[in-house]
Amino acid sequence: MNPFLATFVAALITAQDPAPISVTTKEGKSATVQVVSLANGKAKLKVTQIVGEMTVTRSLDDFVPLSAFMIEVRATGPKTYDQHFALAKRAAALDLLPQAGHQLRQAKKAAGSGADAAAKTKELHAWAAGELERMIGVAVGARDLEKASRCLGILSTRLPEERTQEQLAKLAESVNALREQEAEVRSAQAAAKRSKDQQTALQKKLEPIRTKSAKGDKELSKAISESGNTAASVKSCESAVAAYKDAWKQAQEVLKQSEDDAEAQEEIAALTDHAADRAIAAALHAANMLVTQSDYSAATEWVNKILKFDPDNEEAKEMLTTIQLASAASSDKDDYRFGWRRGGRR
Repeated sequence: MNPFLATFVAALITAQDPAPISVTTKEGKSATVQVVSLANGKAKLKVTQIVGEMTVTRSLDDFVPLSAFMIEVRATGPKTYDQHFALAKRAAALDLLPQAGHQLRQAKKAAGSGADAAAKTKELHAWAAGELERMIGVAVGARDLEKASRCLGILSTRLPEERTQEQLAKLAESVNALREQEAEVRSAQAAAKRSKDQQTALQKKLEPIRTKSAKGDKELSKAISESGNTAASVKSCESAVAAYKDAWKQAQEVLKQSEDDAEAQEEIAALTDHAADRAIAAALHAANMLVTQSDYSAATEWVNKILKFDPDNEEAKEMLTTIQLASAASSDKDDYRFGWRRGGRR
């Protein structure tokens, strides 16, 4: 290509409008826009509608968090380590975990392999761990068990070396305490409908189930605290799953003895749900631990244990995707460390 033509083509590309994005306001209105500029929290947007185009200026506060963040990304056009890191912090502040993780991955890539690359990577790891710990604390305070569990899962499986075993154990204890409080509230509400004698008799029936389930909880908490040691953590996950299976079997026996007791049936259902959900959590934790050691085959086996009895389990399906992505990006473990996808409860 001759120099003049090359310059002309480059000019055309530069002159092109930025790629459009779909945004949603807090009032629920959607639009396709091109970000023209952003300054002092005000975005100049070219809005495309069926009747034509118009340019408007809107505050970022007018949009839902994800849309506001995407406007900032378009306006910034991030290329450098500092730009991506700043956007990761912004995403975290907006409670957008997947987007924060993506920006951290991009920041790591932008850091390159120069003399300061190792220091920048260390900075990313330290900030990410600190931010996840902060989110756990905020979620526990807000009694948001799902978010607290999700952030603890990411911290303990993706960045375990950033916290000591004692620190991880303390965080796990705070999340478990919230889980127990919620269970106690539900149990107290049910107990209020029974006489004292009925409650005593029912609790005697349920005690063996609770004892075995509590053992599973203890082993799973231990697995989380041991996340810095893959072999030990996976072993504790195995013990946790075994205990939850025992709790399940015990529950089946009590169910047979309580076929005409509707209240017992309801309480047992809650206990079996807990055992099943936490067994899944233990299996997913083990799978994550094995991914950190690039043992993708063993990680897949753990996920398949879930899918065998629950083929539609969304967490397990997502974990399979995570394993595939980690395997494909095995040359750079930070693609896995910062793969903060949804990972919510089933």
